[in-house]
Amino acid sequence: MATSASNAGNWADIFLSAALEPEKWDDALRAMAEATGSRHGQMIGFGASAASFNWISDIDESILTKSAMIDQGAPDLNFRVAADRLPDRPAIVHEAHYDIARQSLRADDYLDLCSDFDIFNGCQAKLTAGQDHMIGLALLRDSKDGRTTQDQRDLFADIAGHARTAVRLQQAIEKQGFALLAGTFESMERACWLLDATGRVGGMTPRAEALLSSSRIRLSDGWLASDRADETRAILRAVRTIVDPPARAADPVALAEADGGVGIMLEFYPLPVAPWALPFAPRAIVIARVGAASDRHVQMLTRTFRLTPAEADIAIRLAAGQSRADIAAARGVSTETLKAQLRSIYEKTGCNRESQLVRIVGLISH
Repeated sequence: MATSASNAGNWADIFLSAALEPEKWDDALRAMAEATGSRHGQMIGFGASAASFNWISDIDESILTKSAMIDQGAPDLNFRVAADRLPDRPAIVHEAHYDIARQSLRADDYLDLCSDFDIFNGCQAKLTAGQDHMIGLALLRDSKDGRTTQDQRDLFADIAGHARTAVRLQQAIEKQGFALLAGTFESMERACWLLDATGRVGGMTPRAEALLSSSRIRLSDGWLASDRADETRAILRAVRTIVDPPARAADPVALAEADGGVGIMLEFYPLPVAPWALPFAPRAIVIARVGAASDRHVQMLTRTFRLTPAEADIAIRLAAGQSRADIAAARGVSTETLKAQLRSIYEKTGCNRESQLVRIVGLISH
C-alpha cells in the first residue's frame, strides 16, 4: 500500500489535473488502480442523454471493441448495472452485490466478456446520474487481485469523491464551450445551433432563437425539428451523421416555402472532439441559411450551370423536398417529361444522385 500512502494527500490534485487537462484521466485511473491493488481503473458513461464512453487503464484495446457490441446499460445483461439497482445498496457497490445480480441475467454476453478479460471482481460508485444517464467510477480486478477488502473500498470511496468533483468541473468547463462558440457566431450574425454528443441543442445564437419563433423550425425535447414529419426525419438523419462516430458532414436539409422554393437551408457539420472529452462539450453545429426569393435562386442556377429556367425551378423544388409527382403536377408536365428534364439537370450540374443536387442548390443559392 505504499502507493496509497504516497497519494493519500494528492488525490484532489490528481483529479483536478485530469479535469483541467483531460489527457491526464488515464494517469488518474492508473494511479487509483495501483493504490487499491487492482488491475484496472475505469470510468464509464452511458444513457440516452449522455454519449457513451468507456475509459479503462492498462487494458487490451480489444475489450472496447467487444464491449461496444453489448448494451452495457442493460441491467439484465450487465451484473454491475443490476447490482447498482439492488434495494438498499450502499454507495460503494462491490462483489457481494455482483453475486446477487448475476443470478438474474437473461444472457451471458457480459459474463463472457468478463471471463475473457478476467475482470469479474471489483467495486464501483456513481459520480453523476440523471433520469436517463450515468457516469460511474470502478475498479476492475482479476483473479489474482481477488475480491476487494474493506480497506480498499474505503480508499476507493475517498478517491471517488475527488473524481466526482473533477467530473463536475470538467462538465462546467466543457459546457462553457457552447457559450463561447455561440458568441463567436453571434458576432458573425449567423443563425446556428450547437449540439451536444447526443444531438440535442446545447446552445444557439440570437438569430437561431428568433428562427424558432418565426419559422417552421422548432425544438422537440431538445432536438431540432420541423412542423413537417418528412423534414423532421431528414433533420434527425443528418444530426445522427454528425454526432455518431465516425462523425462526418451531412447533406443539407432544405425546408420549403409555401410556394415550393427553398425557404431555409440547414447545413450540418461535426466539430473536432478532443481525446478524453466528456460528453458535455459541443460536438456539432447546424447552420441555417435563410433563402432568398425563388426567382433569385433560378437566376443564379441558370447563370452558374446554364440550366433553363424550367430546369432551375425543378432543381429548387426537388431540393425543397417536393416529390417528383408533386413537381410534375405543379409544372403541368408528365412524369416522362420530368425524368428527361432531371437527366439534363444532373448532366449539367455533374450530379449523379439527388443528395448532391440538394447540396449544390443550397450552396449556389447563398
